[in-house]
Amino acid sequence: MLNVNPFIVKLKLMAITGLALVSCAMQKHKTQVNLSQGIEGYIYQTSGNQMPMKGKPVKHTGKGITRDVWIYQATTTQQTQGNIPLFTQIKSRLAAKVISDSTGYYKCPLPAGHYSVFIKEGEQFFASETDGQGILNPVDVIAGNLTRRDINVNINAVY
Repeated sequence: MLNVNPFIVKLKLMAITGLALVSCAMQKHKTQVNLSQGIEGYIYQTSGNQMPMKGKPVKHTGKGITRDVWIYQATTTQQTQGNIPLFTQIKSRLAAKVISDSTGYYKCPLPAGHYSVFIKEGEQFFASETDGQGILNPVDVIAGNLTRRDINVNINAVY
């Protein structure tokens, strides 16, 4: 009969799990670096007084922020609960979720198609723009291309 120390077994399992997680994280990073189709961009946050003033340069973007980026199939306001720019529920199909880094940069592989990009703000979803057809924060992914989509979260800004 084998005498197995439960502490050693737990320690070995933790080490194996840690290696698996590091391996997955490294593989994910490598996949994103070589990404040739999907979307990429920056999430910025603008707050405070943004009114133009004499002698003060006009800012076009805020500070890069880390946020959860939720990408849905193209979504209209009729497919949501809430009002522009904050929504409590989205009733279209979720395509992907990623997290922007500390500079606000994100990248996500996606099949060619039409999408809406929402930024998670607490328990709500931020989307402040629409196109001519009413699609919220629209982005089109074209086969073989990486599409740029920057978003400025400006719910705490005054214009």
